[in-house]
Amino acid sequence: MTAPRRFADRLVAAAPPSADARGRYEKEVRAMLDLTLTPRQRGAYLLGGVCLLALGAFFTAALAAAGGDRNEVIPYFLAYGGLTTAACLLAAVPMLRGFWSGTVRRAGVEGWAAGVGVAYVGLVGWGLMAMARVVPDPLRDDTRIFGLILVIYAAVAWVRHRVAQAELRTAEKLLEIELRLAETAEATKPR
Repeated sequence: MTAPRRFADRLVAAAPPSADARGRYEKEVRAMLDLTLTPRQRGAYLLGGVCLLALGAFFTAALAAAGGDRNEVIPYFLAYGGLTTAACLLAAVPMLRGFWSGTVRRAGVEGWAAGVGVAYVGLVGWGLMAMARVVPDPLRDDTRIFGLILVIYAAVAWVRHRVAQAELRTAEKLLEIELRLAETAEATKPR
């Protein structure tokens, strides 16, 4: 029990990492978190961003054209079109940024995309459940069930995303601890 205790005391008493070691650690973390895009990947990011912008423009035009209709279901379709436009534009931003810069920060893009995707799917599911009251009777229950499935899917996707983020943070902390252990072992090594 005393050997691990002494090691723990030495680890706590160890000086903070040197600037060189800190630089190596930061470089390893950046390599783990940043993705440098190949020319083909940059082209795919550009194509995806432009397609999302075009889809957003299509839904914007459809919203403008359907504004005067007074059907009972139209407000729900307008809300869906608005959500789709916003989701397309929000998803296009990191794709176009990745194309221009040539690098993508994995944690940032994954978090951004997951947030937009989960919010979109959850709100579409909620909208379907709300719209079910104006749907004809044979499809009313099916519309509610499909909306509920989308909301549950969004909740599960969000939980999975949060678990993946926690794993990434844990890997980063373990890398930092490994660096501290290596430096402590080097500093306490007899010369």
